[in-house]
Amino acid sequence: MTNKKLYVLGGGGHAKVVIDALAASGTTIAGLIDPRLEVGTIVLGVPVIGGDEWMTKLDPQGAQLANGVGATVKSRVNRKLFDLWSAQGFSFASVVHPSAIIGAEVELAQGCQIMAGAILQPHAKIGVGTVINTAVSIDHDCVVGAHCFIAPSVTLCGGATIGDGTFVGAGATLLPGVKVGNNALVAAGAIVDTDVADGDYFQR
Repeated sequence: MTNKKLYVLGGGGHAKVVIDALAASGTTIAGLIDPRLEVGTIVLGVPVIGGDEWMTKLDPQGAQLANGVGATVKSRVNRKLFDLWSAQGFSFASVVHPSAIIGAEVELAQGCQIMAGAILQPHAKIGVGTVINTAVSIDHDCVVGAHCFIAPSVTLCGGATIGDGTFVGAGATLLPGVKVGNNALVAAGAIVDTDVADGDYFQR
């Protein structure tokens, strides 16, 4: 456990999911930091306390962050924020919704997020800053690298592997043992039945 105060970066849609998961697990949030929202705006009961300038007021020794900025196919601001503030000495909290099912000997790295209804079976490994969204199913021995964004209702069958920085669209399925490279993109609803190289776009 940590005595650091927890602040959420962002106040938009993904932040709402993060706030809800933290609240459901009994975690107190000190405030939201979002330059796009007016100070005092309340998001799910948590106030916006300021924009990026507020970060200069925080001591990394006494404050911890949760990344409330999501990702899209064209935008990975969440990773940029993680890298920026990690370099300034801040740590990122891992977020695990209490309804998620976490199997035996699952490895969860710093700052990863496991949302409501997700299932992680034994020996799955989730990398730093990776988001496992609502109702994602990750079977045994799967490996998901750092800073991936796994959209809602994705299914990874046993032994599937995803490299760093990859985006997997909603409802996609990776068949057993398939390997997806770094910084790749898997389209929503795709059935991945073959390996995907670094940087490739798979849409079948």
